[in-house]
Amino acid sequence: MPKPSPRLLATLLLAFPCVAVCQTAEPAAKEENPQTLSPIVVTSERDLAGAIRIDQQAIRAQRANTSDTASLLEGIPGVSSYGAGGISSLPVIHGIADDRLRTLVDGMDLMTACPNHMNPALSFIDPSKVGSVDVFAGITPVSVGGDSIGGTIQVNSARPKFAKPDEGFLAEGELGMFQRSNGNARGKNLRVMAAGEYFNLSYAESESDSDNYWAAGDFKVKSPSAWKNLSGGRTVGEREVGASEYRGSQNRELGLALRPFRNHVVKFSVSEQRLDYEGFPNQRMDMISSVQDPSDPTGFTYVLQKGKPSNVNQLANFQYTGQFELGEIEARYFHQKLQHHMDMLPERFMFMMMPMDTVARTDGGLLKASIDLTDADILRVGYDFQNYRLDDWWPAIDNGGMGPNTFWNIRDGKRDRAYLFAEWDSRWSPAWLTLLGIRGGTVKSDAGLADGYNGSYSDDLAFNARDHFRKDTHLDWTALARYAPGATQTYEAGLARKTRSPNLYERYPWSYNSMAALMNNFVGDGNGYIGNSDLKPEIAHTLSASADWHDAAKEQWSFKLTAYLTYVSDFIDARRCTPSMSVQCPASNATSTNSYLKLQYVNQSARLYGFDISGKAELGRIDYIGNFALSGMLSYVRGENRTTGDDLYHIMPLNLKLALVHRLAGWTNTLEAITVEEKNRVSSVRNEVVTPEYTLLNLRTSYAWKHARLDVALENALDKFYLLPLGGAYVGQGNSMSINTIPWGMVVPGRGRSLNMALNVFF
Repeated sequence: MPKPSPRLLATLLLAFPCVAVCQTAEPAAKEENPQTLSPIVVTSERDLAGAIRIDQQAIRAQRANTSDTASLLEGIPGVSSYGAGGISSLPVIHGIADDRLRTLVDGMDLMTACPNHMNPALSFIDPSKVGSVDVFAGITPVSVGGDSIGGTIQVNSARPKFAKPDEGFLAEGELGMFQRSNGNARGKNLRVMAAGEYFNLSYAESESDSDNYWAAGDFKVKSPSAWKNLSGGRTVGEREVGASEYRGSQNRELGLALRPFRNHVVKFSVSEQRLDYEGFPNQRMDMISSVQDPSDPTGFTYVLQKGKPSNVNQLANFQYTGQFELGEIEARYFHQKLQHHMDMLPERFMFMMMPMDTVARTDGGLLKASIDLTDADILRVGYDFQNYRLDDWWPAIDNGGMGPNTFWNIRDGKRDRAYLFAEWDSRWSPAWLTLLGIRGGTVKSDAGLADGYNGSYSDDLAFNARDHFRKDTHLDWTALARYAPGATQTYEAGLARKTRSPNLYERYPWSYNSMAALMNNFVGDGNGYIGNSDLKPEIAHTLSASADWHDAAKEQWSFKLTAYLTYVSDFIDARRCTPSMSVQCPASNATSTNSYLKLQYVNQSARLYGFDISGKAELGRIDYIGNFALSGMLSYVRGENRTTGDDLYHIMPLNLKLALVHRLAGWTNTLEAITVEEKNRVSSVRNEVVTPEYTLLNLRTSYAWKHARLDVALENALDKFYLLPLGGAYVGQGNSMSINTIPWGMVVPGRGRSLNMALNVFF
């Protein structure tokens, strides 16, 4: 564990004893619309154990600051996010991220369709549409987990409302807008609903845009000769983070819910997301639904593609829930069609065009029964499945030998999984609760024949000579116990085994060519990756324990400590490519410490462990001034590759968040400080870069009326320059096609000072 700085130690010594025990003689009065540091409400004791919920009130408080749904989770201890596009970051739970987590959006197990994972599941729902978030950050029940080793995230829209028998007709809506100074981000959202006693009809839409954001310092002056005129196209300022903009993000959803009987609800919704373009400063490409106009020599004019795959995600979701005398039945079926197109924004390389297309289809479903065996025992049994189809190809162009053939990165990709599960939830006494579950199933994957642009891509011959079909058998189990000896303390411990099979982009990308390998990278480290069809499933064993002390009503104060340990066999990490693997891997690739590399996925062994501390305290009330509260959380995770002795990639260093909150009637003010330690444990195999420690100050205020809410925030109020520990390599400028044309060693910087505002009106 890294040695904490004196500043962080002093902050901890002053803050956390106060969070745990600070109380005034006069208890704080309960205010309307309370707000703390990302308010977290633990679900009720008959809900699934281990869930942490972010309610709608806390979500609304973040609308002024983000258009990225994944960032809403950062108020949960142990949760952070990988840097990526402005609306497409990837959540991390206890050092485990991306496909290693199970992410459900309105119950749908959505899939990405991109070799850079530019369209993760949470990017398909706008923050304005989110009604609640449940995160299983420790031991995950088998009824919500599967094909994952790090936890489960459930993001849901608001539940449909129905009119009471004496109300007749019910109608409501919401209209909102936001503006942020840094990057000139702006957007709007609309939600309307009409309901009777037996039906609910709803419509929601949102739009958002942003220019490139600016760091708090001239970060490129550290190597001016390397970055000068690198883009060859649009000029990018010294503080401007290239390829961080996005434009034309549109989400629309139409929903219908029917309640033919009081305890039975049928819901159906269709939705579509369209995106004009989105930049990715830590990737070699960008999402673009339009291309540069070849008739414009400046490279600044874009025209929409005609008859080509663009960035469109379409969803259809059907759900039935019914309450019976013996329990509840839930059934779901969904369909997803995702069209994805990549190319380069003009700050990368003015006259370089490199179209890449992907089309994917996902069908999934669930049938689950929750049976009340007794007043104290619930049995959950069910079946869920997911069928995924993927084609990833790069059209031929007359540029640098990229033709005459279409390059097939993955053709006829298939990944099908099916599971059965059973779970026993039992309350033995008012103090004791246990949860035991088992889940089993298979994951089958396959891919068709590969093909390069021309004969120089000879790796396709070796790939095509092999059988690509793989079948993995999964067996997961969970055992969890909760003990609450009194009204002011709760203890929980659990042990679980979890399994995840490789995704298609880990198994089937086949080319050692530098350009082709660079296009297959979903971790944002600037390196190129080659697949490995012999990868085995990851198997994780996790031990977790927590202690939670609080007042009897869980309103005045709380202090929670969680510790965890995870061993992963056949962990999918990376090894450097050598000349013995391919003549396209130079000897320097195996020894370099200051360049981008070619890597191949490989099974190894890993260990992750750490702790989370969180707490809150109502400090008291001063007449005519208001209530004061303090909240905070501290998180640490360590990730080790047990095979090589290396550190795991993208592990968040020790970090602390503290917030002092003032409330008076509908007015809430928050002073928040975030401290992140130096990241000095880095992945050597990837040449990951060290990032220095930093402290940020955020100021927020909001006022809630009966029919409106105004949020204003000054983020990074002191305009502190910092590098994002999980931001990845800054490759947002220059010729992305060459592995080391872009200078090595620059990490994506964080956002400088920004004045943010959001206004939402309810009617």
